[in-house]
Amino acid sequence: MSGALNIDLHTHSNCSDGYLTPAALIERAAAAGVEVLALTDHDTVAGLGEAWASAQALGLKLVPGVEISAAWRAQAIHVLGLWIDPASPELRAMLHAQGELRRARMRKICARLDKLKLPGAQLLAAVEVHPGLPTRAHLAQALVAGGHVATPDAAFRKYLSKGKAAHIAAEWPALEEVVGWIRGAGGVASLAHPARYSLSAGARRRLLGDFTAAGGTALEVVSGGNGAQHVETCASLAMSHGLLGSVGSDFHNPQAAWNPLGRSLKLPDCVTPVWRSFGL
Repeated sequence: MSGALNIDLHTHSNCSDGYLTPAALIERAAAAGVEVLALTDHDTVAGLGEAWASAQALGLKLVPGVEISAAWRAQAIHVLGLWIDPASPELRAMLHAQGELRRARMRKICARLDKLKLPGAQLLAAVEVHPGLPTRAHLAQALVAGGHVATPDAAFRKYLSKGKAAHIAAEWPALEEVVGWIRGAGGVASLAHPARYSLSAGARRRLLGDFTAAGGTALEVVSGGNGAQHVETCASLAMSHGLLGSVGSDFHNPQAAWNPLGRSLKLPDCVTPVWRSFGL
């Protein structure tokens, strides 16, 4: 295993669906011994300014990042943009469009819930109270708070997952388009949590082939919640497609004790680290 540095290149704040403010996230990471951290909120860079100020004060190296939703053969895929220029006008315009997609989808989902005799307008208002972009995770929390389901998982199982009564398929931009946005902003495109997608082994290889052809650079070999078998498979995929390796906790919630910041994120020696290109 490689890496003297404690590196975590996939985290979320309350600017998307995380629980902590960007400053609180940085403080928690520093207290946990993380030395290099990427803030990669969903489809927004709104938290990077606050995170940068906190990182500077605490001596932690912040990697400016974002996690962008994309589509590949009708499958939703998440692409991390690492070492991006968050001030890129083109990237900001595209992320604004992503935000509008998210808001329109949330309105449609809540309209469906209304037809199911749930208080759709009230649930939408509860989601919109949050400071970040609206996500289905926020809606699941609102359904719990309203006493309509017992847990967020139950909200997805009963209403929000694919095939359920309130599900609305997202119309995300194509994978190659998203990779182009990241590269245009000077960033490195890294495919997030590749073991999490509902794909056959063959489809996953085709996904990585298309990702690499589009200009993708890295693969998240170690991701929060993945077991050793996933790491081995992802390392093999990275090597076979000529991709660099990344690591990230995908941290959202400090109450999820099984997935702390920087949790044993060790990249196998057989994979070249993406951060090596940046002198780390």
